[in-house]
Amino acid sequence: MAAPRQFSVRLILLLALVPVGWWALDYFGVLSQFNNVATNLLFLFRGEIPAYDGTKPDHPPLKVVYVDVDALTMDTLGERPWPREFYANVIHSVLKYGHAKAIGLDFILSPAGMKSKLVDPDKARAQNHKMGDAMRSYPQAVIAAVYSNIQRKKTLDDLDDTKTKVATAQTDSDLAANQATFPYIYNGGYDPKNNPYPEGPSYPIISQDYGSVGLIDVATKFSLTGGADSVPRWIPMFADTEGPDASINLLWGMLDDMNLKKDDILHLNNTFLVADPKSLDTITLPEIQKKTFYNLSIELALRYLGLTDKNIHRSDDALHIVGDDGKELITIPLTEKQLVEVNWFSKWDNPVLNPHISGTSVVTNMGYIETGNPDDKAAAENAFKMFDNAIVLVGPVDPILHDLGPTPFDGDEVPLVGVYGNLLKTFFTGKFILHSPRWVNTVLQFVLTLIVGSLAIYAGKHAGLAKSLAVLFLVGYIFGVLEIFSHFNLVLPLVAPVGSAFSAAFVGAIVRLVDEEKQKRRIKGMFATYLSPVMVNRMVESGKEPQLGGHNVVLTIFFSDVQGFSSFSEVLTPAKLTDLMNEYLTAMTDLLQAEGGSLDKYIGDAIVAMYGAPLDLKDHAIRACVTVCRMQKRLGELRQKWISEGEKWPDKVHRMRMRIGLNTGEAIVGNMGSTTRFNFTMMGDPVNLAARCESGAKHFGVYSMCTEDTKKAAEELSQEVVFRRLNKIIVKGKTTPVEVYEIVGLRAEATPDSLRCVELFEKALELYFVQKWDEAKAVFAEAEKLEPLQPGRDPGVAHNPSELMQEACDDKKANPPPADWNGVEEMHEK
Repeated sequence: MAAPRQFSVRLILLLALVPVGWWALDYFGVLSQFNNVATNLLFLFRGEIPAYDGTKPDHPPLKVVYVDVDALTMDTLGERPWPREFYANVIHSVLKYGHAKAIGLDFILSPAGMKSKLVDPDKARAQNHKMGDAMRSYPQAVIAAVYSNIQRKKTLDDLDDTKTKVATAQTDSDLAANQATFPYIYNGGYDPKNNPYPEGPSYPIISQDYGSVGLIDVATKFSLTGGADSVPRWIPMFADTEGPDASINLLWGMLDDMNLKKDDILHLNNTFLVADPKSLDTITLPEIQKKTFYNLSIELALRYLGLTDKNIHRSDDALHIVGDDGKELITIPLTEKQLVEVNWFSKWDNPVLNPHISGTSVVTNMGYIETGNPDDKAAAENAFKMFDNAIVLVGPVDPILHDLGPTPFDGDEVPLVGVYGNLLKTFFTGKFILHSPRWVNTVLQFVLTLIVGSLAIYAGKHAGLAKSLAVLFLVGYIFGVLEIFSHFNLVLPLVAPVGSAFSAAFVGAIVRLVDEEKQKRRIKGMFATYLSPVMVNRMVESGKEPQLGGHNVVLTIFFSDVQGFSSFSEVLTPAKLTDLMNEYLTAMTDLLQAEGGSLDKYIGDAIVAMYGAPLDLKDHAIRACVTVCRMQKRLGELRQKWISEGEKWPDKVHRMRMRIGLNTGEAIVGNMGSTTRFNFTMMGDPVNLAARCESGAKHFGVYSMCTEDTKKAAEELSQEVVFRRLNKIIVKGKTTPVEVYEIVGLRAEATPDSLRCVELFEKALELYFVQKWDEAKAVFAEAEKLEPLQPGRDPGVAHNPSELMQEACDDKKANPPPADWNGVEEMHEK
């Protein structure tokens, strides 16, 4: 009887303690990030869906169109703050000529936005009035408002004669008093009289009689799964305020717009009175106002339906949008009395489900309609058909504006203005995300663990079948969760039940994994005594033990790599390969350190080094370039030595070459690693670019390549090195072009032919950039005759730059680039 009792105890521990542990992890939010990943998988499995599927005949197809403030628009508008006339023109053109139903601006047009010293106050007022005229003329337009880290003051006394619009916190106590976070109901303490006021537009863009704003806040800390991630999932639908904030917000704008002082405001009978010196009219504002700010998507839905905020009825569990006839049109279920989870319908760049147009194109087409010739006018009117009966969202899309975030469909960050488009689609389709109650989640977790764990632990006659059934139950549950979400938008728990069942079924495997992790830690501990020579020297000199840390330093980064090194092992024994690399690395490292370079690491045959850290070198760029020239010359001497040694080395060693890449920029350097093992090293985009220069040198038929930053920094100090301009490139993963140069050699060792070759090559390059292919090819051919001999090149494999550019001329002539082509070449390989 002992064996069954032992089995029973094991089963109880396995099927009880394990799910209890997983339940606790889930309850206390430890699994939150995994749950968020699981939620993303639900969307990916379901796939993209249209905003209208024909299931609700009484609801017309919803069309959401995006007007992008992209790089082209930013170039057109110039430096920020951008003229608000642009937004006014977009509103005017989209609503008047495009016949859109509503338009929302994902921009905070607050007074602070026009307070730059670069903006003329009179021009700023004129711009605000143009925007105000648009808001007055088009009630279908909504501007964004947001709760930020600076809270506006709430009393009239805070309006000083300088008309400062934003209170600046100078001390910790001031900062604490001025923090304005979104007033979430679930946090407790929600009180309209104490709730902060959002940042948004003021007079004359909005007034007591016109202008609508919508909130664009995201609940970054709330999640039913225990914690939020970078995906904007939960959105607060409203916030209430009660007090003088609304009137004071308008008074700030009035003071500035009318060039008044605080004393020009009369405070009588709980009312603010302002006399407009231009019109001599008196503007009256109540001291206390009750306002409810709704999310931008709700405000747009109301205008799409031809309704106002008065058509919203609130309850603890839902917002009800009711028509003027009393018919309920949209019911928005609320979580925690205030929040809605976004249902993502598609990828951002889906041109069918998310049509886009540049803001510049919209304004340009407006001009064509109003003053263009008949053909341009017709084309513009046709372009504006995309707005017909649509809800239009105007938002920043360029990465430089930092209004990006990931979505379940987009691994890379995409514009966050898409949040409001997806919310609108959620409202009008009724496809709200639902979550099973917590008690249901607990039952599912324990039942799945019991079934899968029991089958997996079974050791009887049909143990193999039982284990197969355990796998089937586990896979079936996962598939069922995915299918239920796809059809009913219902989120069932995935991580905790599957993790619990898997843990119970494969506890033995987990134990083995734990043992393996312990072994890895022991192995790492064996190497903890190894430190870089630079760190050892610094520690000895300072008398302090090295610690983790880092700082920004402008330096020159060095990468080198032996061409075709992987094939060396095919022709050399391990012993000979070791001798060869030791001789090579010693020679190169000696030259590197002689010029003040610091060795970072060896990666096989590759050398990674830096100039300018940890020792400060003002001339690090020219030192690095000189090192490159001397290394290439030294490698030539080594090749001659190896040739002279006869059959000791195969032909591949006789032709050994290396490629070197340099870049100069600000990188992070310091002691990096773990608390027990670290090294003085560097990281950052400049480091990555140096590595791309090393690997990209092959593409241009050269062996030493640097960026324009390195060339300029070197030539500011010395003309000791000869450079040859190669091209402008865009490396993989980047969008900004970088001009690259060949490090030809030391000027003192340059021949007249080599200097003439550089001169002809760069002359041909200018012809190439203006698309004079035949003329450029002829000059490249002339330069090729003067190309220096390249010892060690593999015949028929590599080409010199002049020959490669002749081929490029032929290719471009056969396949002409666009008229605005600027010669930039995209590097598709790392």
